[in-house]
Amino acid sequence: MKLLLDIGNSSVNWALEKGGQLAMDGVFSYDKNTFDKNLQENLSFLQTPSNILVANVAGNKVFADLQSWVKQRWRIECWQPSVSTKFNQLKNSYNDIQEMGIDRWLAMIAAWEEHHTALCVVGCGTALTIDSIDLEGNHFGGYIIPGIELMQQALIMKTESINVSTNKHVSIAYAQGTQAAINNGAFFATTAMIDRVVMNLSDELKTLPKCIIFGGMAELISRLLKNEFQHESNLVLYGLLIAYEDYQ
Repeated sequence: MKLLLDIGNSSVNWALEKGGQLAMDGVFSYDKNTFDKNLQENLSFLQTPSNILVANVAGNKVFADLQSWVKQRWRIECWQPSVSTKFNQLKNSYNDIQEMGIDRWLAMIAAWEEHHTALCVVGCGTALTIDSIDLEGNHFGGYIIPGIELMQQALIMKTESINVSTNKHVSIAYAQGTQAAINNGAFFATTAMIDRVVMNLSDELKTLPKCIIFGGMAELISRLLKNEFQHESNLVLYGLLIAYEDYQ
């Protein structure tokens, strides 16, 4: 039994793997200052896994805290992959691959290994990421913009006259109040960005790419998109498992 962890900037997605399938999964929010406590509260009920696979974009301190907690509880080491220039037919476009978050790369690996076709892969977390891949597995590149909540927080914090809270009401309708206007504007900006990328990629490839969306806000955002997106809640974890099997 392997324990798979996808550590984002504000939450952890986890799953147990048995026989190549994810048998159990979950998600929990965490605080970097109390990460060991968050791990204890959410994962201590698990039996000792054979391996722990980690995709981490939260920094070295979080990984060090994880390693310490795991060694104390289960006396095993954590394994984490790194971004590479290629994975089978999938080719990374980044000039400096160290600049790419491991979650984006693993998501692309999982999507490509499943579909082997042109792809638009969208991650909806603290940040919104969009990556485009052609029919031969060439990664054209991508975009990163603030996610829904971060976009709203930035506007509220940096504007003196706006005193409202963030919201997650799924709407792009005209708003008749400031809070709704900020909420709807964030959803509109996000979905317009995604729709435009799909349109541009379709024009360039002369075919509609397979569209895949993942992350904490994926289900909400996908309701507003023009094209059909396949929601894969554990895309990064599947990519993590694929990378580990290739490493072995």
